[in-house]
Amino acid sequence: MSILTIKNWLDPVLRKKGEPIDNIDEALVKLTEDMYETTLDAKGAGLAANQVGLPYNLFVVDMGIQKDDHDLITLINPVITAMEGEELSEEGCLSIPEVYATIKRALHVEIKGIDIDGNDVRYEAEGFMARAFQHEIDHLKGSLFWDNLGKARRDSLKRKFRKIQKEKVA
Repeated sequence: MSILTIKNWLDPVLRKKGEPIDNIDEALVKLTEDMYETTLDAKGAGLAANQVGLPYNLFVVDMGIQKDDHDLITLINPVITAMEGEELSEEGCLSIPEVYATIKRALHVEIKGIDIDGNDVRYEAEGFMARAFQHEIDHLKGSLFWDNLGKARRDSLKRKFRKIQKEKVA
């Protein structure tokens, strides 16, 4: 397995919608293994394919991240089938490092998709994991977490990101 480069928000691939996946082949299995490794290395909760430069309708999520007992799953062509409740909580993104904002999300979600073995799967999640699923689904729609904010707050976060990047280069 290898660590993939995570694209930052300036890369246009993050604005592309994920293309449906019709065939699970060896290359796709390898991609998901690399995405697992990249997620763990970055200490993230999940990673969408477009975050590593591929506009596929696929993401990985670490279902065990809150327990420090990693349980990475792959969801291919995922769809949220139910959402209820709402909560405000801080959210960040591996493609927008060191930038966080309070985002409103559904408290409970049901999601279905296909796993890496080609099986239909369904998950129910609450709280943090529900947030992670919604965040990754947004990526597959070409959306970033700060797109859920008003323009002034989003612009402020973009300036913060640019400042952080300049400081890293200096």
